[in-house]
Amino acid sequence: MNLWAIIPLISFFTFAALVVLVLQQARRRADKVFALFLSASAIWSFTSFMLVYNPSSSHLLFWNSMVIAAIPWVAVCYYHFVRAYNNKPGGIGLYIGYALVLAVLGFSLSGNIVKSAYFVNGFLHHDIGPWPYIIGSILFPFLLAAMLMLINRYRSSTDPTDRNRTLYLIVGSGIAMAATYITHFTPALAGLPTDHLGNLANALIIAYAIQRYQLLNIRLVARRGLTYLLVIVCLVSVYGGAVLLGQRFLPDQPVFLILLIASGLAILLILLAGPLRHLIQQLIDRIFYRETYQYRQSLLTFSKKMGNIIDLDELASEMLPAVTKALNIKHAKLLFEDVNSGDFTTQFTYPEVKGESNEKLRFNVDNPIVTLLEKEANPIDLRQIDNHPELKGLWQAEKENLAKLEMEILCPIKTGGRLIGILALGKKQEGIIYSHEDIELVVGMASQASILIENARLYAQATIRANTDGLTGLYNHRHFHERLEQEIARGSRFGSMFSLIMLDIDLFKAYNDIYGHLAGDDVLRKIGRYIESSIRNIDLSFRYGGEEFAIILPETRIDAAAKVAERMRKTIESKTSSRTMPITVSLGIASWPADGVMKEEIIARADAALYWAKQAGRNRTCLSSDLDKPETPNISAELETRPRALSIIYALAATVDAKDHYTYGHSRKVSDYSVAMAEALDLPQDRIATIRAASLLHDIGKVGIPDSILSKEGPLTDEEWEPVKIHPKLGVEILRHIIDLINCLPAILHHHERYNGKGYPSGLKGDSIPLEGRILAIADAYDAMTSPRPYRKQQSAQQALEELRRCAGTQFDPELVERFCTLIESATSSRLEIK
Repeated sequence: MNLWAIIPLISFFTFAALVVLVLQQARRRADKVFALFLSASAIWSFTSFMLVYNPSSSHLLFWNSMVIAAIPWVAVCYYHFVRAYNNKPGGIGLYIGYALVLAVLGFSLSGNIVKSAYFVNGFLHHDIGPWPYIIGSILFPFLLAAMLMLINRYRSSTDPTDRNRTLYLIVGSGIAMAATYITHFTPALAGLPTDHLGNLANALIIAYAIQRYQLLNIRLVARRGLTYLLVIVCLVSVYGGAVLLGQRFLPDQPVFLILLIASGLAILLILLAGPLRHLIQQLIDRIFYRETYQYRQSLLTFSKKMGNIIDLDELASEMLPAVTKALNIKHAKLLFEDVNSGDFTTQFTYPEVKGESNEKLRFNVDNPIVTLLEKEANPIDLRQIDNHPELKGLWQAEKENLAKLEMEILCPIKTGGRLIGILALGKKQEGIIYSHEDIELVVGMASQASILIENARLYAQATIRANTDGLTGLYNHRHFHERLEQEIARGSRFGSMFSLIMLDIDLFKAYNDIYGHLAGDDVLRKIGRYIESSIRNIDLSFRYGGEEFAIILPETRIDAAAKVAERMRKTIESKTSSRTMPITVSLGIASWPADGVMKEEIIARADAALYWAKQAGRNRTCLSSDLDKPETPNISAELETRPRALSIIYALAATVDAKDHYTYGHSRKVSDYSVAMAEALDLPQDRIATIRAASLLHDIGKVGIPDSILSKEGPLTDEEWEPVKIHPKLGVEILRHIIDLINCLPAILHHHERYNGKGYPSGLKGDSIPLEGRILAIADAYDAMTSPRPYRKQQSAQQALEELRRCAGTQFDPELVERFCTLIESATSSRLEIK
């Protein structure tokens, strides 16, 4: 073999490998044209290899003609690729170019270009007349246009990555063109394949640009290619091994039988190729990703693993470390919308380290970045921030702040087309750029996380509604007792102290009688705002009840609390007045543990100080230290008045309705049916109240079920049934912290139990299922059957009753089913309306 054949051979294999890599993910027009250019280069290299491989071959004229025809094809394909790379249409020039390629091919194969070809001492000598000059002059405009387009793109681009990528293409194409023209127009080099040295250099430069600047995701292609290669190797090895073993151990059998048996084994393996490919893919992924593999898998299955988490803090603590470690980035931040300003502010950061990168990131509601993320579904690459026309209005200071924080990717988190959060990702540890696979991984995870985050937000909103006074926006009476107990526990543990202020509006009943309750409500709202503006962020303000307010001041002595109280009193007196009747307040202050160590003691002391301020003439502040402590304090039950449970119930029931719009009103109707049933059974009023509350909240656990499952039109898979089956437990987990709802928990937990013991979650049987749960199960099933669902048609009342009777004794309590059917059929309860 001619040693000069090694150069085009290496070039051929390089281009062939690149063609395989590109074709595996050729989605864009530029990718497909790039593959065409690489194919043309591979064919040119192959024909050159065949030309010099065997100098004595009788096919020298043919291979020489093919080389001559391949050269203009490579040049025109490169021109085509550069136009696609610059997002320009083909144009008439491209059609002319390919027509010239076909013309040269026709002339060459007809023997009109290469008259003779032969080798002397390893050098090619051929008679092609003036054709090198003709072809060179024809191709020169195409090559010059391609080079000028690359240069113009390099000069006009503001993206450093794009400029470097384009520069590599300029250098590579320049080397290839220079080597080609020098070879064909320099007599000393004529006949040698030195032009392939330039083409090989171009191939290697392109390969480096692919790896360094992500012209394509080479890691993804390599992983998939290696997986399929190993699968094929396994199949071929098994087939070949089966044939060899058959020939050795079954020598008397005909060959066709051995081949038939081997083919059967191969077919069996092909049927098992899916699991085999999955296993090999896992092994290869572990090799490629090494220590980040587990974190990447966590992101791919994020929704499945985190589906039952409804706490936003817990969700972020799982999400950000997984993203940071899977992508090997420096840090990540989660931004959510501020309920007051509408701005997107950093609420979670990982890792929590000191320094500029841990500073809070904030985007105003009218920031161009927020506007763009609301419109687009794709992340924003901050390295290309100057290339987005929509971001031209971004202030230079904002750009510098993003650069200082080392942020690189901003990924929108949306639900229902609405932007609910922003995932901000920092630069990678090794300084490399994000691959397409990285971006796809982040986008997929953000899509899954959007549902979970929205559920967590709904749960948080329900919790806030349960803890907040609807009129003033301050915390309510129930939450006051919870936080007071927490402060006592914290003080006992850490040896700290706190102060409690009780505030009451002077002569408020008279104000309501004179100006009306609407004006009184307005005064309550204003006082709530003035209290909030007078205290620190760590202080807590509550509407204790009626016109009375409470303020807990952590880490505050009674003398400092007196200054805060006086500031509030003066602010309210100066700013809150109406007509001729000014609004004033009286305040009483107590301190823990000086005024007692029990919750009841501290409340009683603050209330006593408030009473003294009222008796002393109102519009003043009184300290508990100004009073004499009673020898035996009388702690009455009214000091521990609990909030009404129904206000909490309705807030949580609203969350269920907001979560599952398809069953809007379902909980209310189930409650009506269940209460009617309980009354028909002559149950005590406290049990009826428990059944009413449990019915309203029986599906609260559905906040942990993805919307895709709740609204699915068709039967659920076994995997989709798992979060559905645990929703009673999740409901109990949500409600167990609310003391007023403790009695509701057994009914909520067991309303999906079956009378025959085959229900969930505990598999209880017969009378071991709580009565409330058995009642709730019947009411729930009846309303579900008589209401429209995405997976089946609505049934009539008669059809639903027949189904209940059919399932009596297996799914439902037979005695309760009969009582319920009688109740519905007779319509004795005014609450029920048979459809």
